[in-house]
Amino acid sequence: MMPSCLSILFRALRIEWRETKRTLFPPTPIEAGLFLFFFLLYGCIGYRMLFHTELIDVPNGGAGSYLGYDNLFHLHTRGGAFDVSHPFFGIFHLLKTLLIILLTTLFKEKTSGIICLMLMNLLITGGLVLIYRYLKQIVQISSRRALLLTGFTGCFFTTVVLSFTTETYPFSFFLLVFSLLMLSREYKLTGYIKGRTVLFLSFLCGGITITNAAKPAMALFLNKAPLWRKIRTGFKVMLPFVVCVAVIMGFYTLKAKLFNPEGPSPIETTGQLGQYFIHDETLGKQALVDFWGNTIISTPLTQQLVGKEVVLRPSEYLHSWNNAVIVFLLFLVAASALLNLKNKYVQLLLMFLSIDFVIHFIIRYGMNEAILFGGHWMFAVPILLGWLYTRLPVRMYRVLDWVIIGFFILTATINTMEFMRSFLFA
Repeated sequence: MMPSCLSILFRALRIEWRETKRTLFPPTPIEAGLFLFFFLLYGCIGYRMLFHTELIDVPNGGAGSYLGYDNLFHLHTRGGAFDVSHPFFGIFHLLKTLLIILLTTLFKEKTSGIICLMLMNLLITGGLVLIYRYLKQIVQISSRRALLLTGFTGCFFTTVVLSFTTETYPFSFFLLVFSLLMLSREYKLTGYIKGRTVLFLSFLCGGITITNAAKPAMALFLNKAPLWRKIRTGFKVMLPFVVCVAVIMGFYTLKAKLFNPEGPSPIETTGQLGQYFIHDETLGKQALVDFWGNTIISTPLTQQLVGKEVVLRPSEYLHSWNNAVIVFLLFLVAASALLNLKNKYVQLLLMFLSIDFVIHFIIRYGMNEAILFGGHWMFAVPILLGWLYTRLPVRMYRVLDWVIIGFFILTATINTMEFMRSFLFA
């Protein structure tokens, strides 16, 4: 019985590995050029940040360029709620710790940071290439328009910041785009989402941020089956992940009580996250300006108090035209979602976004960390703009082209000026 179960498990893993390779490779020459362009661009920004400013490795606990995560060794030193919230991230945590020990022994201290920055760069750049591939393979728009939308996304303030931020959000950005593409390809080829695919992707996404595990599971609702069967399948698929998380949380709790009995338990540490819940009159401003607007187009960064920590945050928009631009972009994205409500691929994307909507707008968590949380959802902007083309008459394509070109130029110009002012000449 046991060998039979193991053979089924390994066979499923081989199948998912084959599908993973089909989703990721082979790149076209356009994709290779796109990857190389953004990898070099983000690499130059990250390298200058690391070696020519003090904004990454900040002395005396000052506010840094990570917008709240200003310590280069943040993953190694924080622990507590971080470990509980991201139980499978420990693999990267261990490898990174070993690399830091090795590199700081052989070279200067900051040399080890190059490894971390390159990995974050690879994740963000890879995610952009997958957005391009989704627009080509699933939305099926022209290469020129797919490049335009991908370039626009590459200029988002959050996208650039995450390319040099050693945190979990770059992992989430890449894995969520990868999951969306893999699920969409499977549905396009077979008209059905397999349980093993959902299990595989839930462990990948949930291993970085627990709430993201539910996003691939939502894809089961695309299948043509009674609701009770979809719920039963979802329960069976998610049960191994839930059990694994419970075991790891119990392990961390036990470890904390045995080795650090006087310190706060993981549950108590998790309770400190309460400072990131927004329940006051600022929700409206946070939703429009911070959560949506500053994720895409930044305003001048200022030192602000978030919880008990002084961090760099974009200030409020200074001019009415800023609000008009972000409201117009939001209108186009929302219009595309409404016009494509019967589209199964858009339904899948909206199911992904529904998890973030509940977390941020219902529970009201993380609205004051929106710039980094944007890694969980900002890929929806170019994808929905891509689907908007499919709902417009052909004669309107050129109009939408020029609108997106305008967004692209404006976003690239303003964000470049802000990076030069706040980071490169710090």
